[in-house]
Order: sequence, then structure tokens, then C-alpha cells
Amino acid sequence: MVPSSAQRTAYYQEVARYFDDEARLFERHYENNPILQRIRGDFRAITLEQPFTSGLEIGCGPGIDIAWFAAAHPELRWRAIDIAPLMVGEAREKLAALSGVDVRVEVGAPEDLATLFPQERFDLIYCYFGALNTVPDLRETAQALGRALTPQGAMVLTFVNRWFLFDLIWNLLRLRPRRALARITGSWAGYSPSRPLASSARSAREVRRAFAPEFRCIKARGYSIVYPAWYRHRFLPVEGWLGRLLWRIDALLNRTPLWNLGEYTLYLFMRREEAKK
Repeated sequence: MVPSSAQRTAYYQEVARYFDDEARLFERHYENNPILQRIRGDFRAITLEQPFTSGLEIGCGPGIDIAWFAAAHPELRWRAIDIAPLMVGEAREKLAALSGVDVRVEVGAPEDLATLFPQERFDLIYCYFGALNTVPDLRETAQALGRALTPQGAMVLTFVNRWFLFDLIWNLLRLRPRRALARITGSWAGYSPSRPLASSARSAREVRRAFAPEFRCIKARGYSIVYPAWYRHRFLPVEGWLGRLLWRIDALLNRTPLWNLGEYTLYLFMRREEAKK
């Protein structure tokens, strides 16, 4: 059911409060987590394979990626949004160190893009990790992103995946059936064990259905199929031989129907008419 305007506003306010409270923690997660760093590096590499002169980040958080891209490619135009004001404040602090770069970060949701950046469209839109798991209507979000994308543009979008097989088996073996099935049954409430946030783990079918009317999926990739999830980084020295082996196994599984059984999924979308060329 499509949410009403009041329901959408109330939900986004809840999401903003949650991530404002978690702003500093997100920075520490990245700095101290080699799994997050490796996965993020792969996200960035796939993003930079696309030709573009302007980029828009959805759910920029404390600005880790928008600051990295703007510093690496100061000749391009950069924009970003996040629903949480404190996250946006931290992102702006990072960007203040850059000079001569056309970059802006604003508070808002994907549905606000036309208001936040009027008359602007982008060759590339990217969203890393779970920002699109906290939108009330993914189809509506897909339409909003489509309006912000140039005709030849591309989108690199990642999601927390519904069918995370390792997590399902792990929790069943530990006799935690509710946690094991939370993503599948729709009761998943984010990663925090003490502070739930209503979220939606997205299946490949759900993602493709939301974007299918206008977009074609050019590439799809899964992460942490057998490679550890980011919150299990203490269990495995990811730079050791076993970590490298599990990363390679994930790469092989991405060539099979098992690609979408990991913690995260990545999709590269282009408009249907462009994908045919």
C-alpha cells in the first residue's frame, strides 16, 4: 500500500532521529572495520567504471563517500542528500576542507530532490549500504531517482538483502528462529539489538520490480555470501589467506544463481532505451 504524505513524513522523522543519534558511531564503524572498507572499495570501483560528469549520493551519512569522490575528482559536480541533519552537518565539515569543488549536501529524502536541486540532473546516482532500506515506498523512490537522472545516466544502488543465507543458518543453529527469519518475514528492524528501526530488507525481485518500468539491470552483485558480514569482522583476519579465499569464493558465486544470498546486493541500472544500445 502506498503510504500517505503524513505517514511518509512521520517515518522519515523517525529515521532522521535514529541516524542523528548514530552519527558518530557510523564514522567509528568505518574507521575500525576492514570488511566495510573492502566492500566500500568495491562499490566505489564499480561506480567509477561509469562515465559521468556529475554525481548524486543518496544517504550520504557523515560524508565518507561524497568527500572521497569530491577530493578524487574535483573537476566534477557533486551533490548528496541525507535524511538526518547531524549526518549532513558532519558531511559538510569534511567538505569544508576542499576548495574549488562544486559540491553541496542537503537534508532531505529522494522524493525531495526536485525541490533541493531544481534544474539539476545527474549522470550518476549512487547509494551505498542501507539507505534505500529505509524508504517507505521503493517504487516511489525509483521514480524520484529517475526524474533526477540524465537520459544516458547510470545508477549504482546497494541494499541490505532479504535472503542472507549465512545469517539464516547461523541464527537457526543458535536457536534464534525469530532473528533468523526477521528479514524474510518483514520484521527486521535494523542492526542495533537495543534500538529497533522499522526497515525493509530488499529481495532481488522486489528491487527489480520497483525499477523495471523505466530501468534495466545491467549488473548485479552480492557481498558477504561466504565472506564475513561487516558486523563479524572480529571473527576473521580479512587480510589473511582465509579472508582472501572467501572473497574469491564470493566472486565465483556471483557467476551463479547463488549471487543474491549475501548480506548486501548491488545493482547497476540504466534506462531501458540506453541499455539496448
